Amino acid sequence: MPDFDQPHRRFNPLTGEWVLVFPHRIKRPWHGKTEETDPQKRPSYLPDCYLCPGNKRANGEINPDYRFTYVFNNDFAALLPGQESRQFQEHDFLKAESVDGTCRVLCFSPRHDLTLAEAQRDFTAEQAARRLQTLSDMHFGAEVF
Repeated sequence: MPDFDQPHRRFNPLTGEWVLVFPHRIKRPWHGKTEETDPQKRPSYLPDCYLCPGNKRANGEINPDYRFTYVFNNDFAALLPGQESRQFQEHDFLKAESVDGTCRVLCFSPRHDLTLAEAQRDFTAEQAARRLQTLSDMHFGAEVF
């Protein structure tokens, strides 16, 4: 079998469906075990968080000092753009082919301590509409950078 260390899909002959496989994602950084934080004590900013405004991301880029939504390509995306088209079939039980695509991250608020549900209580109607427009643009492929 060829070296499929990039995103690809494999055919499952038992179900007749294709299954996405992302072996390259093992390279993502992991900070170890996480602990639950008391919601009353969650900080609004963490200096080592890859998503917070002004911080360095895993790929070395610096986030802008955003004050609203922020969208960027995932540093460790499941799908990668521009992958070489490859196919492999040894027999009916072993079929694989490359896939490509783009995965984006949406930070709906610069506040690290808010869940989307909590943040929505503080959104004005205009802010909520802008966030929904960002989600819509992402879904339908418009540039939202």
